[in-house]
Amino acid sequence: MPVHIIIDGYNLIRNYPPLSRVEEAEFSKGREGLLEWLSDYRRENNNPITVVFDGGKGGGLTEERDIYKGIKILYSRLGQTADEVIKRLVAKEGEKTLVVTSDLELSIYCRYQGAGSIRSEEFARKIQEKNIEVNKGGIKEETLNALPKRKKGASYRLSKKAKRERKHWNHL
Repeated sequence: MPVHIIIDGYNLIRNYPPLSRVEEAEFSKGREGLLEWLSDYRRENNNPITVVFDGGKGGGLTEERDIYKGIKILYSRLGQTADEVIKRLVAKEGEKTLVVTSDLELSIYCRYQGAGSIRSEEFARKIQEKNIEVNKGGIKEETLNALPKRKKGASYRLSKKAKRERKHWNHL
C-alpha cells in the first residue's frame, strides 16, 4: 500500500546542508533544488509526494497548486502557514500519510491523527542513501560528506512507540 509523503518544504531545505547552501545563495533555487532532488527519488518510488511551502507575505488570497515531474506542490495562502495546510491534509488522509518535518508540534499532531512522521534530517539521509545505492559508483565526495551522521548509544535507542511508527518509514 503506497504511503502519501507530505513534506514541509522549507523545513527540509533548511535542515539538509546541500539545499540550505543553495537557498542561501538564491532563495528560489533552494525550492528548485529540492524539487529536482525529490524527482530523482520519485523515479524509483511509487509513493505520491506533496511538498508544502509557506506562501508567506507574498502569498496569494487562495492556496496555489502546481505539479513538477509528478510531485504535487502547494503554497499556503496569505496569513496561513504550511503547517496548517499539512495538518489539514493529515486530518483528511490519516494513517495513509508520512509527514517529513522537524517541527515538534506538527510531528505530535501527526501521531495523534495516526499518521507517521520523520525528521527532515533522517528523511534526507534515507533518500541520499537510496540514491547512492541506485547510482553506485559515480558518487561525489561532497555528496557523501553531506550525509548527516547517525548517532549511536543507549540514549539514542528508540522507544516502543517510535518502533511502532517505523512501519510508516518502511515504505520509503
